[in-house]
Amino acid sequence: MVLETREMDFLKNRKSFDWAVIYSNTVNHRNMDLSIEQLANKVTAWCDQHGVVPANGQVATDTQPRTLRYYRTLGLMDAPATGGGFAERHYLQACAVRVLQADGLPLARIHSLLFGRSDEELLGILKAAESKRSPELHASPDGAATAPLQTVPLGPDFLLVSRRPHLRLSESQIRNILHLLNSN
Repeated sequence: MVLETREMDFLKNRKSFDWAVIYSNTVNHRNMDLSIEQLANKVTAWCDQHGVVPANGQVATDTQPRTLRYYRTLGLMDAPATGGGFAERHYLQACAVRVLQADGLPLARIHSLLFGRSDEELLGILKAAESKRSPELHASPDGAATAPLQTVPLGPDFLLVSRRPHLRLSESQIRNILHLLNSN
């Protein structure tokens, strides 16, 4: 297994070998291209290994492909890559959802807590669960985690999502944004 230099530095500084192994197993899949079945099995294995079980029998103990599709429908997980494969971020998102379900949180609350979280923040949730602690999740100081979202149509293919109330874009701004989006 080949790890990036910053990952090796992180592992050298870890006091817990178990956490280092889990961390390396998690981050080493940056380019993973999993089917939904493989992702479900990987999430189930992680949950089993760390005793993460949904509270009060809310959902099945095993993570099923159907469950992951439901998470996608609710916006708890990002869409898969263009080729249809799932990557590290999807794994982190699904595991984080399971951790918060184990704390008894409803999916609507989980969505508000996880929306916009970075991979590092998601990894922190997993780390807390591995240490048998509840993750400490707080709304951002500006209330971004709870502020309503506004969508601004940019054309037939794009929507701009913003937390700024009453956002207005000029035609020129929209053209410039579309130019940037289509410049690949």
